[in-house]
Amino acid sequence: MSLAPTILTAVRALRRSYVYDAGTLVAIDKRHDAVLRDHQARLAGGDNIIVPAPVAAHVVRNPQRQARLMFTLRGCDVVPFTKDDVYPVGLLLAHAGTSDVVDGFVAVTAVKAQAAVVSSDADDIRHLLRTLGVRLPVLAP
Repeated sequence: MSLAPTILTAVRALRRSYVYDAGTLVAIDKRHDAVLRDHQARLAGGDNIIVPAPVAAHVVRNPQRQARLMFTLRGCDVVPFTKDDVYPVGLLLAHAGTSDVVDGFVAVTAVKAQAAVVSSDADDIRHLLRTLGVRLPVLAP
């Protein structure tokens, strides 16, 4: 009998997922050491870091001058905003009475991945998650 499947299942269960918002990436880009250390610790722990593509697009301005940010994004799962996301995000924003499509996509992405959100807009993200009827951790960068 092999223990490999049991160990693999346990490792997957311990692996955490985090969705980053733009404020988190800005903090890394601006060399906020505590945020960068937290990010590196998550990677070292085998955690899954998810960055919605519109979040990355919001922050990337000059890749040649943003080496730290570009290096950070290489270690992340950058997920696209597809046509399948249009309806859930739009419906969420309508029910929440808000209009920030990027925040809406961050919330929807977090729910899909059952991930904590690392956000500088904690109140906005919590409001969107409450609107969805979901409780997920929302952490400061």
